[in-house]
Amino acid sequence: MHHSAQRTLWRRFEDEHDDVQFIGDTCKGVRAITEGDGVGEPGDVIALAIAGAEAADGVLAGLDSEWALYIPQQVAYTASALCAQITAAGQALEKLDAHLDVMAERGDIAMPDPDRAAREADEAGRLGLAQTALGSAGYAASTAVAPDIEEPLRRLAAAQRLAPLPADAHETITEVGRLLGDAAKLFTADHVCRTPRPALPDREQCRCRMELTISDGALWDFRREDGEWCLVRRADGHWIELAAADACADPRHVTALIRQAVRTAP
Repeated sequence: MHHSAQRTLWRRFEDEHDDVQFIGDTCKGVRAITEGDGVGEPGDVIALAIAGAEAADGVLAGLDSEWALYIPQQVAYTASALCAQITAAGQALEKLDAHLDVMAERGDIAMPDPDRAAREADEAGRLGLAQTALGSAGYAASTAVAPDIEEPLRRLAAAQRLAPLPADAHETITEVGRLLGDAAKLFTADHVCRTPRPALPDREQCRCRMELTISDGALWDFRREDGEWCLVRRADGHWIELAAADACADPRHVTALIRQAVRTAP
């Protein structure tokens, strides 16, 4: 796959963002194969293809949530990576087409004359039809994405943020409290969180807690605990970890999850 002199957005993401450990952890198995000596065995190729298919299915399922992405910049990075997948997958299918010819030259399979493939009903004819299908699918996918797609994606990445994300956990919990209004009471933990911004050097560094009374008069504690946003019911210690774990998650998303968790708690 050829890349322009200017790196595509998805390739720049890890260089431009500090908090990318999860991406590295997610890609660790893939990079164990592709880095170093590179792909060398049939099992490597198959494993990479299956990992790519599972990843694409996961993206598709994740996008069913209205809070899957928060801002246009995240849409741009995701789209850049998906476009790269489509193009690379198409080129890979075209190479699979060519590998059938290589196998035929080695004597591993018998391929028909291309001019007679569609008319032959034996195994060679069926192989010929399968090869044609691979080549057609590969060409369609490899040419589906416009070569200049990165330019509009860069414009999307540069879009003004009308609702900027918090810079750290303290900003997140503070904004959640504002959104919940009278139902929330924030208790600032220590001098660090009382110090006027700039943002803390550690986004996780916030030991504040919030008391919430949202439904049926039940009292809940909301706080950051071990890298998770948590709700704890005072009456019985019932513990809920919210689905948005990021210290800088969109406060509107966190607020919606709090309301849902309290409403559905047993």
